Amino acid sequence: MIEDLQQEIERIKTRAAQRKVRRDPALRHVTAAVRSIDKAMGATTDAATRNALDEARATLAACLAMSGVTPKGRAARSVAAHVDPAAVLTYLRNNPGSSGEQVATAMGTATLRPVMKALIAKGQVTASGKARGTRYAAG
Repeated sequence: MIEDLQQEIERIKTRAAQRKVRRDPALRHVTAAVRSIDKAMGATTDAATRNALDEARATLAACLAMSGVTPKGRAARSVAAHVDPAAVLTYLRNNPGSSGEQVATAMGTATLRPVMKALIAKGQVTASGKARGTRYAAG
């Protein structure tokens, strides 16, 4: 019973924090900035840019934490390690005809799409099939 009450207290605190964000324009903008940084980190492959974005996100997340708000997104689900395009190419050379899911599992990530799109655009990877039936091979 005590555990149930503690969970209810946490839910109430979470709702109060969400209301606080909705009411305070500054917090609303900071949370939007955190989401934008998360998107930018997912779209870049440059290590220096990723480090700069990570530092900026950490600063904004700290500001939100001081206000009692936990940012959603990357902090909650922990961003997967950056996928090295060379590692993807090596995997596909050794395992032609692999699905995106197989490649992602081998790379230890769930976010493989930006890397695959870039490799396909450069002509280093070929894709055949549609949707979940898509198979990849080193070009």
